[in-house]
Amino acid sequence: MLPAEPFRPKRADWLQAGVVAAGLFALYAATAPRTVALEDDGFFILSSYFLGIEHPPGYPLFTLIGHLFTYLPFGSVAYRVHLASALFGALTGGAAWLCARALIDGRLPAYLTAFALGVSPVFWSQAIIAEVYTLNTFFFLVLVFMALQACPPSAPAPASPVAHPAASRMLPWMALVFGLSLSNHYPLMLLVAPAFVILLWPLRRELLSHFGLLSWLVILGLLPYAWMVRRSWQALPISFNGPLETIQEILFFVSRAGYAGIDHSVSAGWLDRVRFFEFLGGELLRQFALVGTLLAVAGFVVQWRLLGRRAAAFLTVAFLMPSAVLLLLLGFDYDSFRAHVFQVYPLPAYAVCALWMGLGFAWAVQRYARRPSHAAAAAAALLALIFAFGARINLVAADDWGARYAHAVLKALPKNAVVIVLGDPDLAPIAYFHMIENWRPDITMYEPKSLILGNRLFHPLRTDEETGQRILHEMIDRSSAPVVFTLDTDPRYAKRDRWLYVEVDKSSTDGEQVTVDIPEEAVRFFEESILGVNDANAWVAFIQGELRRHYAMLLARSLPRGQALDERTRRDLALLEKNFYGALGIAEGLMANKDGYPAGVVGRFLEKARDTMPADAPKEHVSRFFYIRGMVRDNLRDSPGAARDLETAAAVWQTPSNPAFKALQDHYRKTGDEGAANAVEERMKQLKPRKSR
Repeated sequence: MLPAEPFRPKRADWLQAGVVAAGLFALYAATAPRTVALEDDGFFILSSYFLGIEHPPGYPLFTLIGHLFTYLPFGSVAYRVHLASALFGALTGGAAWLCARALIDGRLPAYLTAFALGVSPVFWSQAIIAEVYTLNTFFFLVLVFMALQACPPSAPAPASPVAHPAASRMLPWMALVFGLSLSNHYPLMLLVAPAFVILLWPLRRELLSHFGLLSWLVILGLLPYAWMVRRSWQALPISFNGPLETIQEILFFVSRAGYAGIDHSVSAGWLDRVRFFEFLGGELLRQFALVGTLLAVAGFVVQWRLLGRRAAAFLTVAFLMPSAVLLLLLGFDYDSFRAHVFQVYPLPAYAVCALWMGLGFAWAVQRYARRPSHAAAAAAALLALIFAFGARINLVAADDWGARYAHAVLKALPKNAVVIVLGDPDLAPIAYFHMIENWRPDITMYEPKSLILGNRLFHPLRTDEETGQRILHEMIDRSSAPVVFTLDTDPRYAKRDRWLYVEVDKSSTDGEQVTVDIPEEAVRFFEESILGVNDANAWVAFIQGELRRHYAMLLARSLPRGQALDERTRRDLALLEKNFYGALGIAEGLMANKDGYPAGVVGRFLEKARDTMPADAPKEHVSRFFYIRGMVRDNLRDSPGAARDLETAAAVWQTPSNPAFKALQDHYRKTGDEGAANAVEERMKQLKPRKSR
């Protein structure tokens, strides 16, 4: 099954790999969004355009490459940076073709491997937005190919350090490429590094004898990080943490220490890991349309005999490290949103799976003595099936939803507004249109923690949370222009809630005073883009769910009790109550309604929310359901039921920001159980975040 001789690509092989890359690039260029999308797309576009500093660990190499693509003479800036991901996605396909040729005899399995990876759902999705994962997978497969050239699967142990002239030429290039790969996404590349130790084991003497030179070449590949630190000292429109001027600040940023609470959530447990493993198994079946995955399983089984133990062990470790091992290292809460975040991390593992699939296909063709025409037809049919799975995700999804949301917000904002934006769903797409396409030049944007935007109020790494809040509040107090929040609010003042944003009302310091005033344009956006929409993209669906809950809450909060509802309101309520987030929002709004609604009416909508709650709903929303139901039962003087629900709400989402803890403590004190109240207070103290500096 291995090539009779170690594969050394000739001109025809390079041309065929180029054909694969060209075909995939045409697909990605045709299907890439023409405007900004959600996820990290907007941030990478902004940092590429302004040569800014991305979120930790900075991804300086992609920023530099993305900046070059902004000079393309066609398309929007967003589309140009998308083409950077498309290019490296296409080159990854070419590299996969070459890797398959080095491992498997014949060209047909190589074409199957390359195109199957290229049109698989997750890889395709990352090849059409501004992201680092196609470049990361490209580096991985380039290193695989170079390692196979330096030390083919059949290579014997060397008799001397100079026994492999090909290795002498290849290893320095590998060291440089590895260093560059670390400048793109070092966590994933360090995870797969142990696999290369296995593959290159016969060259250990050569590696040790040239360790000094190879180390310097790796360091040379890391120079983009030096550029990033030096660049952070300048006044930049986009810079995640601002100037990185001390060793401690540089290490904090590059080590991603600020994400410790996300990577290892206090509310995550082993059940979350089990659910993530189930999700990973399902993803492996979906990426290659089940049939391809079964062929990959066959390839995994036969690799030990056909490729030899060293190559087989290399592929196995390279598969496990960025998938199963990574899941064991992370401590994510499991829900649909965070599963969507995780699904891109195992792309190197999916690349290995594609190689196994090619090997399994070649083994099956040889075992069952299929004619070449039959084998080609089977490969084409399998690729068509995988393409259908990929197209369902990447052609049907509305990739412009984030842009439409940003348009709606920008159109609705008051003139000269000071806009407080939070992050992924609002800051990135709004900042793209405001800062790059020059929409609404009259507004001023701030991030409340002074992250990302260059016009920060304080340095986030040198200012504690309490001081940062005070500085933000002072800015709001001084501002004579309208101050609005997109996804948050200022609890010190009354507010005018317009759904897409909340305007601070300084005429009153009653934080509970809310005036609901949703503009007609915002209502139309809700009805057209959220009310009856169930987006396949979990990231988009998460934001839509939040907006749906907020709209339902405002609608129910302003319902006049005892009066007939107009047709539009009745229709919207009927549709909202069929959705978990809508029903939950209605229940919240009815509880806050100034006219007051009977607990039985609120309970009916809570029952609707319970019946429609997704199995993978985020913990904060599940907790919110039990918190609201506990408050309803407390109002009904059902003390045991209220305690059960509030305890459940606190247990589901164990974080200091969970209001259920305070409500539970108050409930126990009201019922005279001071011991239980003190126990809740102790739990709250234990959950307080550790100092990050």
